[in-house]
Amino acid sequence: MTEPQQDRVSGPLTPIVPEWLANLAALGWRVFVIVALVVALWLLASELWTVTASITVAVVIAATFAPIVVRLRGRGRSRAAAAAIVWVVALVVLLLVGVVLGLALIPYIADILREVEASITRLQADLAATNIPPEVVTVLRDLISAVRGGSGDIMSALGAQVASAVTIMVLAVFLIFFFLKDGDKAWVWIFQAASDQKRERITDAGDDALWRVGGYLRGTTILSAIIAITDYVFMLVLGVPLAAPLTLLVFLSGYIPYFGGIVTTALILLVTYASLGVGPVIAMLVLIGIRNVILGYGIRPAIYGRTVSIHPALVLVALPAGFELAGVVGLFAAVPVAAIILAVANATVSILDPGPRPELPALVPGWIDRVAQWSWRLLVAAGLVGLFVGIFVAMPLVVIPALLATILAATLDPLVSALKQRGWSRGKAAAVATGGGFLAVVGILVVAMISLVGQAGDIQTATASGASSADASTGGQLGLLAGAVTSGGADAVRAVAQTASAIGQIAVIVILSTLLAFYFLKDGVDLWAKILGRVRADVAPEVNAAATRAFDVLGGYMIGTGAISFVGAASQFVIMVVLGLPLALPVFVLSFILCFIPYIGGFISTGIAFLITISVGSPTDIAIMAVWTVVFNIVTGNIVTPLVYGRTVHLHPAVVLVAIPAGAAIAGILGMFIVVPALAVVAATWRTVLAVIGTQRNVAAHVAALAAEATPAAPDAVPPEAASPEPA
Repeated sequence: MTEPQQDRVSGPLTPIVPEWLANLAALGWRVFVIVALVVALWLLASELWTVTASITVAVVIAATFAPIVVRLRGRGRSRAAAAAIVWVVALVVLLLVGVVLGLALIPYIADILREVEASITRLQADLAATNIPPEVVTVLRDLISAVRGGSGDIMSALGAQVASAVTIMVLAVFLIFFFLKDGDKAWVWIFQAASDQKRERITDAGDDALWRVGGYLRGTTILSAIIAITDYVFMLVLGVPLAAPLTLLVFLSGYIPYFGGIVTTALILLVTYASLGVGPVIAMLVLIGIRNVILGYGIRPAIYGRTVSIHPALVLVALPAGFELAGVVGLFAAVPVAAIILAVANATVSILDPGPRPELPALVPGWIDRVAQWSWRLLVAAGLVGLFVGIFVAMPLVVIPALLATILAATLDPLVSALKQRGWSRGKAAAVATGGGFLAVVGILVVAMISLVGQAGDIQTATASGASSADASTGGQLGLLAGAVTSGGADAVRAVAQTASAIGQIAVIVILSTLLAFYFLKDGVDLWAKILGRVRADVAPEVNAAATRAFDVLGGYMIGTGAISFVGAASQFVIMVVLGLPLALPVFVLSFILCFIPYIGGFISTGIAFLITISVGSPTDIAIMAVWTVVFNIVTGNIVTPLVYGRTVHLHPAVVLVAIPAGAAIAGILGMFIVVPALAVVAATWRTVLAVIGTQRNVAAHVAALAAEATPAAPDAVPPEAASPEPA
């Protein structure tokens, strides 16, 4: 028997364990922890589904339009200008697709289901006349019952899906711009720790994946359009009803290889059979068959070329896997995701390869060992974070006042410092500052309770009326969308009104937060000095600097967000008053509160104001409010908010955007308000935190890096565009 091997976890192997079993176990635990990490990440992605879906949609669309951005940059356009031009084009395309789907497909889903049911009923009657076995009749009856009973469930589910799709698309629209503008910078930052050779290889693989996936999506769009148009012509020639909505289904199903075409072809044949009989069905089959032969041997290879080279067997495995993991979205994303994985797999393995093979069991590759060592440690770290999140959720009356007090103290600290410079004692300055802050908060709450709690029902009624009017003006084509908007707006108003009406709990939180903020401002310096005295002397200066940065970031965030909220709410109040619209004051208060939720809050509040305008305003009022709503959201989302947050919290707007729904999924409406300042603190301190919990060598390297960053750049320094971007 060979000499005993050594595993980096289990230690020396004794001869009592067979070598094959030792090798298998060494490989097994590594595979187990890697799979466990993947499962944990998937559970997190499922919990944060709105974020996951919006990022996926934005990545896919950005990959489709990225080559155009590259060409515009090559012609001398700036990064922001190229991204803005392509983003506007992509936005127009998305709006057109949404309008077409809303007008020509969604309202007719029930009709398609009825036609399918009628076709099955007719097929059952025809087959019964041919003396088919009773078992087949029973199966067909069960199928008809399932279709009939599931129609109502499908329609109600579609309403929920439309509401969710609206949220996902709103997030994706903003993310597309940021991905087109800074996606390459993020890619470089992710792999900045790799060597130049490995980073170049993974970048080449990423570029190849981007071009292949973009080419696949563009080719699929062209091919799906050809199939949909030809099917539409066939249905018009044969006189098949519901040709337009069936054509849209064919186009959408073209993004699902194999299965999508089979399902939509079956639907077309069933509708044809229900309305026209057997003869037209045979004619339709012949026409579709001829078309598919022409596509398969002539057009399809020319369109796709060398975009995505995935074996059909892998596609057939990826599609059901995507459906099991993410439902219908998984069907659409399965092939692009598989293509990306295949394109970057080899380069990823080369990056993870530790180089000279360490002492490992025979079956364990070096890259698997490295991934496993990272995986189990990441699982432990994730468990620690989950523990803190659980404590936060379980003890709101303890954690919330502490958090709010810290934010309030950071916001009022500049005022306290200014008063101290005028000769005031710190205690007196802290008392005046917190007293003024307390009165401001109480005033906001009183106004909110008076205007919102009493008129929340009027806002909901006006919003619902506006949505119904929009639906009626399109002939009932926006029923599901109007229901989704009404439900979302009502939920937002109800949540804020219920929060404002919870006087007892809010009073406790406000009082505790104010008192804690006073003591933080009065005695925080001494308390921090005691804490800092227990930190190692070699890292104490860096810890103090990081804490100062975090404190300044919190104060800057609140001041910046307050300014954005007030300006947005005030402008909305002014335009509603000028147009003579009702509910201007409660909408102003609601907008001021909601705008503390970046991007999403302003979108909701302006949407509510627009629906109120539709409900009670004239056509001129509606046109003015529509223009103002679009301009406000574009300017706020792409200019004002990124500018303010970039200078105050130093977070990339894309990070801010996806953090909002993530905070809502974790801690509800409170999470939406505090997730951004929490991330800002992390962004300001994570380098120092990692250095402190690392080795002494890491601390020294971190101090040297900070010193190098503080040194002025030489004249021949690397241009900012070529340097690695700061972390978001």
